[in-house]
Amino acid sequence: MSELRQPYRGLPFRPILSLTFRTRDGVRHSLSLLADTGCPQDLILAPKWFDALVLADAEGIENNFGPMNAGWFRLHMPEIGLVELVNGFGSLEVGEAIATELPGVAGLVGLPILRLGEYGGNATDFWFRSSPSTPTGSP
Repeated sequence: MSELRQPYRGLPFRPILSLTFRTRDGVRHSLSLLADTGCPQDLILAPKWFDALVLADAEGIENNFGPMNAGWFRLHMPEIGLVELVNGFGSLEVGEAIATELPGVAGLVGLPILRLGEYGGNATDFWFRSSPSTPTGSP
């Protein structure tokens, strides 16, 4: 079972997860994202990363952060068994709030992506690993 493990960042400690995405032309980008188990969206990115990585548009939403653009993204981490199309959102407000607290973090990853595997933490690290029973596609 492959595992990603990263130390917490910030004060108070916040769980960070690095995920890799592929653009339409095949370029891979690894992003540090705040792991938020209370977020019902797959992914919320700062506009810079939303625009760079979106493959196709989807229907946007309005929430407590205001309107958010939506689209489809290619999560591409075959080394841990995750090759998925995921629905994500772009939000300037979320991007700015996270960047203020955690410079270099591109957005957040929510519960739908975390549930594609197993996740947890200990006193120093947050970890994510693919689950042997997790079905993955090849988008």
